This record gives sequence, structure tokens and C-alpha cells, in this order.
Amino acid sequence: MKELHNITCNNCDNLSVMKLIKNYTYFHIFFIPIFKWNESYYLMCKNCDSIYSISNEKGNAIEKGLDSNLTYWDLNEIKTDNRCKNCGNKIDNDYRYCPYCGEQI
Repeated sequence: MKELHNITCNNCDNLSVMKLIKNYTYFHIFFIPIFKWNESYYLMCKNCDSIYSISNEKGNAIEKGLDSNLTYWDLNEIKTDNRCKNCGNKIDNDYRYCPYCGEQI
């Protein structure tokens, strides 16, 4: 896992540190990985725990340490559960205001 600094999160609108996560499937024999496929890359915001998928080309470049400028358009948000942007508590999708802090959703 690699950390990226000064990336603007689409959810919390802050410059934050994001963690690069690589996910793949692999074939193994006796717990020895032989080959892997179905690679995908994700970024997780450390402020609000939002998860974004990014293209394999950008993820591969970041993993190898090459200069890869990530923009707003590169981050595709993956909806997990609804959280308040202000306090971070889990809330139901049908709420218009957070029951914990009163912030409008």
C-alpha cells in the first residue's frame, strides 16, 4: 500500500492523504502464487473513508512511482454506506439532516 498526499477528495472537499489499494485474483499451487489477473486499483481517503476506483493505467503508474497526475475526473466513487460529511456517523439514506449533528445532507 502506498500513500498519496495532497489529493482533493470529492466527498469531503479537503486536501487529504489517500491510500492506494491494489486488488487482484491469483492462481496458486500449494499457496505459491503462479499468475494473477483481474487487477483493480482503489484510493481510500483517510479523512472520510470514501473509496474511489481509478483506472488500471493510473494505478499501475502510481504503484511504480511514475508521475501520475490524478484529477477530479479520475476518481470514481464507490458507494459503501451513507455517512455524514460533518461528523462521519452512519445514517440512513432517507434522512435529509444528520440525527447526530444536525448538518444538512
